[in-house]
Amino acid sequence: MLEKPGKQRAALFGGLLIGCISGLPGLNLLNCCCCAGILGGGLFAVYIYHQEFTNEMLPMESSDALILGIIAGIIGAVTSVALSAIVTLAFGPVEIEMLRRFFEKLIQKMSEQGSVPPETVDQMQEQFDQAIREGHTVSGILRSLITALILYPIFSMLGGLIGFSLFRKKKLPVEPQ
Repeated sequence: MLEKPGKQRAALFGGLLIGCISGLPGLNLLNCCCCAGILGGGLFAVYIYHQEFTNEMLPMESSDALILGIIAGIIGAVTSVALSAIVTLAFGPVEIEMLRRFFEKLIQKMSEQGSVPPETVDQMQEQFDQAIREGHTVSGILRSLITALILYPIFSMLGGLIGFSLFRKKKLPVEPQ
């Protein structure tokens, strides 16, 4: 039996996929659906890893999928925060302006309907503006990185386990003799 292939290449590709999906404006909306981009990156890492196996190698185990998911999630978290910061520096706060317009329309509708008192609307607007200001500081970027380093490996690991259940070699039932 040959040894299993290395996990570095597969984890790197999965992590880069996670980073691109999570760091690019518009594309990161995929993560609004149960972190689908992050799950997909973990699944992709396991798929790439599975492609490197031959029949002479030991079979892939669930622990391999877990490790791949964790590593891909860490790579994806760092890539995502870096890519997001670069896009914001290069093009400005594209996402934030879209979110601001949406939030202003939402507040306007709530005010027109009278479902929220005017002082609450002002407070919501001020908190939103403060969150945007804090997000563009070094501490805001570090906070995003820490949050991503916690969440991305968890969801990527789940994607890896889903990939393991999809791509592992099924054992054939043994016929009694």
